[in-house]
Amino acid sequence: MKHHPVVLYIFLGLFFNLTASRKQVNFLNESKRLTHAIIQGEVRGNGSLPIEDRNSHLLVELRLTRDDRPQSIARTKIKLHNNSATRSFILHFKLKYPLSKMNPHNSYVLSAKIRNGENKLVYIGDLPVPVTERKEEKAKHLIINVIETPAWHSNIAKLDLLAYKVTQLGGTEEAFTSELYTNKKPGIYTCVVCNSTLFSSKHKYNSGTGWPSFYQVAVEGNVATNVDRKYGMTRTEVHCDKCKAHLGHVFDDGPAPTYMRYCINGVTLQFYDDKNEMK
Repeated sequence: MKHHPVVLYIFLGLFFNLTASRKQVNFLNESKRLTHAIIQGEVRGNGSLPIEDRNSHLLVELRLTRDDRPQSIARTKIKLHNNSATRSFILHFKLKYPLSKMNPHNSYVLSAKIRNGENKLVYIGDLPVPVTERKEEKAKHLIINVIETPAWHSNIAKLDLLAYKVTQLGGTEEAFTSELYTNKKPGIYTCVVCNSTLFSSKHKYNSGTGWPSFYQVAVEGNVATNVDRKYGMTRTEVHCDKCKAHLGHVFDDGPAPTYMRYCINGVTLQFYDDKNEMK
């Protein structure tokens, strides 16, 4: 009977030590929880790098593309003045982004921009990336191919929110809201971004759908298509072949002679009537 308190004290001591050890293990596991992930890769381009001064740089950015304007998730800036100017280049990058901002249902784009010492955009490139919340802990190696900045690229910054959402993010304007839907003047319709001639009033008709509709394009080669499987449907997306701006969709329920219906968002078009044609 005299030994019972001693045994009880030993038992309680072991119990509390075990509990404390478990709490410590749980605390360590919590602290080791993954909070960020890494994307690493290369930016490749043909041409000379702008290395004339210390302000030239490469900016790699991870963006959420679901909103009216892309939301920046993470970015990294790399100075270029230590690189050699060659006719082709490969620049390595490593981008760390927070997992707390990731959603597997959203769409993300990895963009690369190279600016010279005067902060003028020289090269651009985008790459859609499948970013998940917590499935992969290992870094991904991606390659972004950049091209020389087209002359029309500055026009994108001048677009209003709706035109930006439609042309750059594949959005859709509300039906019956475009002034061009009821426009019956003779003339041509050009791309709001790069001004390429897309459609003509000669091929425009009232489809009753609420969007400007044409049964054929004005200039073959200026309008391109690809398969669109968003929203659980399979459709044919229409875009400007020069600047890749999203225009709308094309269907096979149009009038003769083509029986096609190019259903186009009005905000993607500029109209020039015959009396005021482009020079």
